[in-house]
Amino acid sequence: MKTIDFVVREHAGESSTGMIAAGEPVTSLEAGGGREISLNLRQFDISGYARSGSNLEITLADGRIVVLQDYYADDGNPGSRLFVSADGYLNEVTLVEGNDGVLYAQYGPTSAWGKWTPSEELIFLSEAEVIAPEEEDEETVAMLGAGIFGGSGLLGAAGAGAAAVAASSVVAGDDGKATIQPEVTQKGDIVIGGDDAGPDATPILISGQAQPGSTVNVTIGIQVVEATVQQDGTWEAVFEGAEFPADGQYVVDVVVINPAGNETQISGPNVVIDLTPPQITVDGGQFGQGVFVNAEAAAQGFEITGTGEAGTSIAVSVAGMTHQTVVDENGSWSIGFDPGELPEGDYQSTVTIIGTDPAGNTTTITRTLDVDTVAHPLEIATSLIEGDGVVNADEMADGLSITGQSEPGATVTIEIEGVSQSAVTDATGSWTAVFAPGDLPAGEYDTTVTATTVDLAGNSTTATGTLRIDTELRDFAVTSQPGGTDGVLNFTELDSGFILTGTVEPGSAVTVQMAGTTVPATVRADGSWSAGFREDQIPEGTYTATMLVTATDAAGNVRVISDTVNVDTDAGLLAINTGEIGGDGTVNADEAAEGVTISGVADEPGAIVTVSFGGVVRSAVVDASGNWEATYTASDIQSGVYDAEVTARLTDAAGNSTDVAASVHVDTRVDNLNLSDIDIATSADGTDLINNQVAADGFVVTGTVEPGSTVFVTLGGATRQAVVDDAGNWSVQFLPGDVAPGEYEATMTVDVTDPSGNASTLTDTVTVDTLVNELRISDEPVETDNVVNAAEAADGFTLTGRVEPGSAVTVELLGKNYSATVDANGNWTLDVPAGDIPAQELNIDYTVNATDAAGNSSSVTEPLEIDLVPPDAPATVGYFREGGGYRSATLETTGDEVTIHQVDAAGGVAQLALHASEDAFLGETDYHFLDGSGAPTTIPDGSELIVTSADAAGNTSSSYVVLDETDTSVVDLSNPNLAGFQIDSVDLRFGDQSEMTIDEAQLAALSDSTGSLVVRGGADDAVTVAGGVAAGQTQVNGEQHDIYTLGDSGAAVIVEDDINVIT
Repeated sequence: MKTIDFVVREHAGESSTGMIAAGEPVTSLEAGGGREISLNLRQFDISGYARSGSNLEITLADGRIVVLQDYYADDGNPGSRLFVSADGYLNEVTLVEGNDGVLYAQYGPTSAWGKWTPSEELIFLSEAEVIAPEEEDEETVAMLGAGIFGGSGLLGAAGAGAAAVAASSVVAGDDGKATIQPEVTQKGDIVIGGDDAGPDATPILISGQAQPGSTVNVTIGIQVVEATVQQDGTWEAVFEGAEFPADGQYVVDVVVINPAGNETQISGPNVVIDLTPPQITVDGGQFGQGVFVNAEAAAQGFEITGTGEAGTSIAVSVAGMTHQTVVDENGSWSIGFDPGELPEGDYQSTVTIIGTDPAGNTTTITRTLDVDTVAHPLEIATSLIEGDGVVNADEMADGLSITGQSEPGATVTIEIEGVSQSAVTDATGSWTAVFAPGDLPAGEYDTTVTATTVDLAGNSTTATGTLRIDTELRDFAVTSQPGGTDGVLNFTELDSGFILTGTVEPGSAVTVQMAGTTVPATVRADGSWSAGFREDQIPEGTYTATMLVTATDAAGNVRVISDTVNVDTDAGLLAINTGEIGGDGTVNADEAAEGVTISGVADEPGAIVTVSFGGVVRSAVVDASGNWEATYTASDIQSGVYDAEVTARLTDAAGNSTDVAASVHVDTRVDNLNLSDIDIATSADGTDLINNQVAADGFVVTGTVEPGSTVFVTLGGATRQAVVDDAGNWSVQFLPGDVAPGEYEATMTVDVTDPSGNASTLTDTVTVDTLVNELRISDEPVETDNVVNAAEAADGFTLTGRVEPGSAVTVELLGKNYSATVDANGNWTLDVPAGDIPAQELNIDYTVNATDAAGNSSSVTEPLEIDLVPPDAPATVGYFREGGGYRSATLETTGDEVTIHQVDAAGGVAQLALHASEDAFLGETDYHFLDGSGAPTTIPDGSELIVTSADAAGNTSSSYVVLDETDTSVVDLSNPNLAGFQIDSVDLRFGDQSEMTIDEAQLAALSDSTGSLVVRGGADDAVTVAGGVAAGQTQVNGEQHDIYTLGDSGAAVIVEDDINVIT
């Protein structure tokens, strides 16, 4: 005996493992509460199963017993799942209870390790060795048989079934003849797999022996093959083609049915089928667009990794080398290539990955490996930068270009003083990198230029050079002031000339520019310099001159010192800003109300300016910028339209003075503003308004105003600018959609600004009415159901609805346009005359159109059905006579509603209660007559019938049926009780020697819908058509009929041609 491993997985998913001891005869395991229990056993390691209360007892082949406590739930069904697993396969055990209470086990394949992860922790990879591979002597076999068939232990009948498959032999039957016991020849496991295996290449053969003439059903999975036992007692079942089982692990189930009809179930070998190529992936390695093995990766070695089914062999081939490995138990694999193993160079190599599972199935994946271990060449030319390898301030300010050579298409990164720029080489391999102004620090220093390029594979190349930076001109200054301490060159200072001095970096050149004259300075060895101007080089006057002192050092750096020099040799300048008075040189009403500022300029800061405007005098002081201003309030400005004079006087410190004068236009009012009448629609009561048509077309508003003015008109939320002509006439176009739809009073505003900026506004009110505010058709249906039948059409029908009061309503119906009557409350009515309604079946739409008092229109449409066509008259097949009366009538079956009235001997008419019984085969319906209690009854001899059909619209058609009279053969159609039945046929076929008279008045009284009467009968019948005129023949239901017309109304009597007709 050996120990047996087991796994228990709880309902919550937690698992625990254990062992069944080798020497313990009975082992108990807790198995309730939805657990999953997996035993490391094969099927033939188990002798049988038995149920004991809520426990399941399992007897092993070596005699040990495993008790699964509480395996059965309270409802009697298993509350947990039982599995057996060995050699990497998992089978679920299903127990079926036979009629004798014995448990029979069925083993269904659940999973194989590596194929399905949810059951993976229940699978055992090792073999089970409960049954020792040694033969038992006859005594041992006999003892086992005794335990199976006679023992009272746990083995029982299930054990017998298990024992029955252990051996088969030929034994004597009841009649003394040899009987062949069923058995399966194949004992070992059948394993099928590999690329060359398949339903046709490797069929499965199951064979054995049994009683000749028996039928054998062999099942593998869901596939069943039936075999017949040959005369020599052998049989074969072949699974191939469509009967070949799917991948999985199966136990062959064999059922033998002998000629007597008895069944024997035996188990065959285990069958393992694996034709599925292993699943492998490549998820790591130097693969993909733009991914290379570069020099660094080749020098360090690299790995190719992936996933697959555990145990799958992996072979990776690249560049003539093949490396192998096996997928580990976690489903991962990796293969490494050593440093330097790949050949150097720039090339592509195909990588082939082949996975082979234990069954021999293979999967091949190919990838492309890009190898590039060759770096780009790289050169940098620092000595050629800015022509001399030195960068001054101007050159730095323009940006700095660095050039060199590398591989065409390569990207080069250049770094100077921690600042990097990138460049791409052109088709010749040349590259240029530009450093923008401010990228590099200013100053005087030498710096290293570093260029780096990395190819697509990541191989790097670096080149360096040295660059001189000199962007400073040192010690540059002006040390003297033109004009002395006050900074002003007066006439005396200008007349004697002047000298300017300063310092600069030795070796530099200095020039001084002022008033259009440039003089060179003398620069001494210590950097001091001086420059002199003569009296004739500086012009006289009062002005401020810009003095520019420019120095250039040996590196070419240039600095300029700018200063201003004040020259004052006259009394000064004075001006008035007349164009700024009022903002535009004109003073309007708003500007006058807020006050007006008069300003000007002068070149004598601090001087007093005396200003006069319209006779009012104000004083102003010139500020440091040479500006002055004087303010006048509203009370200082006279309203109206006129030109006012403005004057100003300035006196400087020396007593010099100057005068200026100007004119200002004053305009404080808007002239000639008015609004013309608007040319729009007129309502029924004479009100001007904007209706839907006006709003849809757009309209024009006009008026007058002062020429040159700006006019905006606002109406209903829309604002439009008017066009103003030279005469002051203005007009504005409102566009379609500018006026919002609805019924309301809209305010119209005219806002005007004249050329001087004066504003004015006019307002008016405009009525807007763009819709018919109500139009509908009554919810009440026409003639109660929106269907007009013949009876309803006889007096016409009425349409009604609601509309906006004061509107006109027309109705489009049946090709005509009717005018409806509208009352003061908006209720409209239309009576459609009977003569306008066609005798047809129609489904139509009618449209109601309304126009309100403002001229707006609206429409609504509703459907209406007209059905003035009566159904066909009922066709009587026969009747049933009983004793002295009639029990039923038989009609051809139709879809119309049928009623039957009795006409008694005295001419009275009464409706009969009916019970309908349809004969679908004959297409006929029997109508049985009923009494008041619903019981069958008869109507007496001498009765005649009115059989009526009614269609869905309520139209009716009746047939007058004459029965076999006993007292009289005269048919009385003048009976006033026949009115209203719409009788359009008379059937004399069932009477004997019937006599009937019909004239135009009687025909009109019988039916007002068709104007004709069809009479059916035979040669024994006679019909008198009073005033009839023969008018030819016609076919009615395949029978020949004669036509007789009556009077001028078009009425006709149509008589079957066998009937005797008298006119």
